[in-house]
Amino acid sequence: MAKSIDDKKKFGNETFKNLSVADKLKKVFYKLQNNLVLVFIVVLLIDAFSIFNLHSIYNIYYEQNTQQGEIRITIQALAKYYLWALNAEDDADREEQMNGASEKIQELNDGLGTLSKVYKDDLTTVYAHIADIDNYGQTLNGMFSSGASHTELYEYYVANVNEAIKVVVKDFKAIGISAKEQAQKAYTGALTIVIILTILSMAIVIYAILYSNKAKAALAGGILEPIKALSAAANDMAKGKIDIKVPSDSKDELGKLADDITYSTDVIADIVKDISDTLDRMSTGDFSCGSKNEKLYIGDYVQIKEAFRNISSNLSHTLLEVRNSSTLVSDGALNMSQGATDLAEGSTDQAAAVEELTASVNSVTDQTRQLAEVAQRSHGMAGDVKDKAEVSARKMHLVTDAMTRITEASAEIEQVTNTIEEIASQTSLLALNASIEAARAGETGKGFAVVADQIGKLADQSSEAAKNTHQLIADTMEEIKNGNAVVAETTDALDAMQHSVEEITDMIKNTGNLAQAQAQSMEEIDKGIEMISGVVQKNSETAEQSSEVSKELSIQSESLNDLIGRFTISG
Repeated sequence: MAKSIDDKKKFGNETFKNLSVADKLKKVFYKLQNNLVLVFIVVLLIDAFSIFNLHSIYNIYYEQNTQQGEIRITIQALAKYYLWALNAEDDADREEQMNGASEKIQELNDGLGTLSKVYKDDLTTVYAHIADIDNYGQTLNGMFSSGASHTELYEYYVANVNEAIKVVVKDFKAIGISAKEQAQKAYTGALTIVIILTILSMAIVIYAILYSNKAKAALAGGILEPIKALSAAANDMAKGKIDIKVPSDSKDELGKLADDITYSTDVIADIVKDISDTLDRMSTGDFSCGSKNEKLYIGDYVQIKEAFRNISSNLSHTLLEVRNSSTLVSDGALNMSQGATDLAEGSTDQAAAVEELTASVNSVTDQTRQLAEVAQRSHGMAGDVKDKAEVSARKMHLVTDAMTRITEASAEIEQVTNTIEEIASQTSLLALNASIEAARAGETGKGFAVVADQIGKLADQSSEAAKNTHQLIADTMEEIKNGNAVVAETTDALDAMQHSVEEITDMIKNTGNLAQAQAQSMEEIDKGIEMISGVVQKNSETAEQSSEVSKELSIQSESLNDLIGRFTISG
């Protein structure tokens, strides 16, 4: 009981708890091994003692019993030899029986000698009684030799030899009883020792069982319980729980593992909290930096820190590029608006020039008609016609110069339109890149994706308007080209008319025909001028549309800048 209490103290104290797992197992199983060795030794002692007792029973008590049996048989044989000798019919037979009796006497002495080796008591009396039988036998043999009667021989045998044999038989009965008592005593002693050793072995086994139970409880408390707590903590971690505290009051490997798991979950909890804070900050548009607690991210967690850095850097760079592109779009829109204003002003000038040209053409037409009417008076008025022809030539040169300016202005408008198309193309590409970056940003980039989509649509509208303007300018250029051809023809005609006027005196008869042809040409010129007027009007309308588009693009660019201004970016 004291030993069990002592074991309980050993297993329950702080020293045992602070042992390593290997030392705990070594301590428990070393004592258990000693108990098993002790039990094994006791069992060996029981077996050895049992074998020794069996050997003693065989060598002593079994031998005693065997020798006593043989001696009894020899005594019976001895008695028979004497009786046979008494009943022998001749001397030879009698002598043979007496010799047999002598041999049996010797066998008795030999058997008694063997018995004395395994029998503990004194056998001197038995030897003496056997010697009495031998002496009586010798006397009986002498009586045979002296011719004693059968009656005398028989009476002597009964009175002496047979009585001596009975005495020896009693002696061996006493020896048998004594040997039985010795065997019983030896058996009782052996049984007592075996019982004692058995009780001792049972006590050792019971102690070993109690010790095993204490050891099992100690190991369960020192190893299995911490393992169960660690398993429960690992299960909680697998389910996503990170607020884990593994209780441990030992300093062995399992206690250190419990402390390590508690520390690890604390580190993970800090990292998860920092990730949540960083994502919340980014969701508000703050991309100025990644994590603000980068020292938390060690080992494999460095990849998360690098990912936050890349997200912050890439989104900041993308937003900065969008802001710069928006500025460029705004500047381009202003330039486009200015170009559209200049185009409108040029169109107004062109309209004025066309009106002037129309008035001049109408005047020339009227003069031509008048020339046809006064063909007969043309000779006298040749000088006036020449002067008017010179005026008409100058005006046609003015028309030619105006058409040239219209051509140059149209070319500039076409360059501005090309610039608008390039800006719209770049804006569309930037809007596509912004949509891609917004898609990468996930939920935080949805608002920016809508803005990028609106910018893309606005860029497509600008590109479409620029293409329409380009087409209108191309049509205008074509009409201006035709007008220039007509003006060139008119100029040539006027030059020819001027030379004709110089020769009008000689060609007065053909003046009517020439005047009629000139009237027809002037009607065609009038039609061409009307077409030019229509083209100029269309240019003016296109310029106004371009101006409106430029203003809308500028407004959208400012709106985009305002949206980007809501984000906090690095750089």
